Amino acid sequence: MIIKQKVFSNYIIFPDCRQVIFPILTVLMFFPVGVFARQDCRADVYDTVKNENGNQVSVNELSEVVVEAKSPVQRVKESAYNVVAIDAKALQNTTLDLAHAMEKVSGVKIRESGGLGSNVQFSLNGFTGKHVKFFIDGIPMEGMGSSFQINNIPVHLAERIEIYKGVVPVGFGSDAIGGAVNIVTNQRRRTYVDVSYSYGSFNTHRTSVNAGITTKNGLLFEVIAYQNYSDNSFHIYNAVKDLDNGQIDVSKIERIKRFHDTYHNETLIAKAGFVNKKFADRLIFSMNIGAIYKELQNGVRQDIVYGQKYNRGMFLMPSLQYAKRNLFTKGLDLTLTANYNRNISHNLDTSAYEYNWRGESRYNNGKLGEQNYQDSKYNNNNWNTTFNAAYRINDYHSLLLNNVFTAFDRNTRATAFDASLVATDTMPKMSRKNVTGVSYRFNYRNIFNISVFGKHYFQYSKGPKASEDGRSYLLAEESFSATGYGVAGTYFFLKSFQTKLSYEKAYRLPTDSELFGDEDLENGSGGLKAENSDNYNINLSFGKTIAKRHFIFADVGFILRNTKDYIRRVTEAVSGKYSATHINHGYVRNTGFNGELRYSYGNIVSVGTNVTYQNIRDNTKQTMASSASTTYGARIPNIPYLFVNGDIGLTWKDCIWKTNNLDFGYSVNYVHEFPLYYEVHGASGKRVIPSQFSHDVGLTYTISNGRYNVAFECKNLTNAKLYDNFSLQKPGRAFYIKVRYFFMKKNKNS
Repeated sequence: MIIKQKVFSNYIIFPDCRQVIFPILTVLMFFPVGVFARQDCRADVYDTVKNENGNQVSVNELSEVVVEAKSPVQRVKESAYNVVAIDAKALQNTTLDLAHAMEKVSGVKIRESGGLGSNVQFSLNGFTGKHVKFFIDGIPMEGMGSSFQINNIPVHLAERIEIYKGVVPVGFGSDAIGGAVNIVTNQRRRTYVDVSYSYGSFNTHRTSVNAGITTKNGLLFEVIAYQNYSDNSFHIYNAVKDLDNGQIDVSKIERIKRFHDTYHNETLIAKAGFVNKKFADRLIFSMNIGAIYKELQNGVRQDIVYGQKYNRGMFLMPSLQYAKRNLFTKGLDLTLTANYNRNISHNLDTSAYEYNWRGESRYNNGKLGEQNYQDSKYNNNNWNTTFNAAYRINDYHSLLLNNVFTAFDRNTRATAFDASLVATDTMPKMSRKNVTGVSYRFNYRNIFNISVFGKHYFQYSKGPKASEDGRSYLLAEESFSATGYGVAGTYFFLKSFQTKLSYEKAYRLPTDSELFGDEDLENGSGGLKAENSDNYNINLSFGKTIAKRHFIFADVGFILRNTKDYIRRVTEAVSGKYSATHINHGYVRNTGFNGELRYSYGNIVSVGTNVTYQNIRDNTKQTMASSASTTYGARIPNIPYLFVNGDIGLTWKDCIWKTNNLDFGYSVNYVHEFPLYYEVHGASGKRVIPSQFSHDVGLTYTISNGRYNVAFECKNLTNAKLYDNFSLQKPGRAFYIKVRYFFMKKNKNS
């Protein structure tokens, strides 16, 4: 076997080795699972359904009413909050990651700056980036590091994905103003093994091994390992710089191949603990370890080309989860989680050469660094604790108390070869956040329910802040404290209709990356103010089964967001070098709607479409200098405002042999053109990101009721030119194949 080597700045990497290591790991994982596969399992106490009186009960208290229970996905949809629940089990044979599993939901837009491992922004009803918060089983994902992000986590790690549009339940302890996403993993007691491998265009390899066992006496062990690797060697279209004269002929567009965009990451998650014991329903200790390597082909603009710049990093995160139902008294449920994350990053930019898109290079007259000379490491330390106590007074009334505390510290140091750090690099950077929430819920016989809640927000930060004249930086301390509140209600009528209304006075605290940057292409913005917003949501849905097999679902929602001190990401140029930063924009108004229509015939045919329109306008009449704003009423640039998704799915049961199924899926996505800059700004305002059509198709064959699976997929079937952030192009047509083996031990109580 020939192992290819790439040498950069005294580092040797062996990307192809992972293609050997993970198949070996796969074989090793079968051994312990096979040994313990005969152990019996009982159902997890956390599986709850409603009995004939509408009361929540655990499945091990049920008898014949199990058949009538609603699925967790259905129960989430029927809550008072405007939430969409995705059944991830139906997607587990695909090559999707968690980010792209949500792409077909109305109001959701996944924005990427390139291929696998590129920066991803999740947009929900026009709010993007940090406006939307992410959780795994209710635990905040903020600070978990770039190797544990939604665009590189395989979809089969989730059982369902809950997307909250707008108002977020107090139980998450969130400071989001745009919504939240909760990734719910399978917490049933089970013995299982789940192994998959996929290969595709641009030398893309993705491997996942997921195995666990729960013994008779309640001991739980679980191991999850996954890796992603890609050369990202897709073609793009761009003008090419002439290195002899330094000129770029923008009228001459060439088809070129990305040559310095390799990405790989590896993650291992190990869990051990107890379930369904007298002292705890769940007491789980876990250890997450991950590593990442990413070559940087271009900067924040596509005309900036790098040939040797890269970064690498790793993270270590121990965590503890404790949960107990009916603690001390019936109806009192307690959940407590705590984790610490050590995230180490190393940025290297030491080349003495300049590159263009053809891969040509020239000596840069002794200047080191393609962006800015850099050979530095920085350590991010994150702490998080979540406390949640829920008390069910009776069938009608319940109370909830939640508190989330997060802490962040960063220290930066140069290597022995780097003397480029300035004072701002070595200044202390830290923040502390605390969000406390309480809520009261009234439920009347499952006909209507209403929740009222209040939240208190606090943040303290310390780090570099530009002086008033902009010539120097000072070590500044900032603190913020505020109280928010809201109400959410839902009403069921005529058996098939449900309406939801909600309002929230919400605050969003600046994140660590917004305050302090990433020590590379993202500049920190010390002194950012917290956003505050009045959020209104109205939603009406209809679902009905006709003649037992025909199901029709329709949903329409309207939103209104009035946001003050809106935090917006912008690009800036300093000494001819481009980077990004964040600013408080003033007032922004967002009005919009999204709608969905779906029809299914049994488990054979499913057809659906959704549309999203979001009208996000600058609502600032005067600038900070008290002059009239030239952009008042203008559309906020670089944000898609109209997009449509459609899909069709066909299933052939017992195809060729009994218990084998063949599934075909086709989806289409349309994004209307949107302005790159403010439309009122003369010639630059005329620049737009053009309308885009993309088509995806997939074919999956499952054998023995899903134990063996093989899938074929084609992304961007028509090889359309796709753009997202600042015209950065995404991959063209790509093909993938995935094989998956899944086994789960079943017993009478599972």
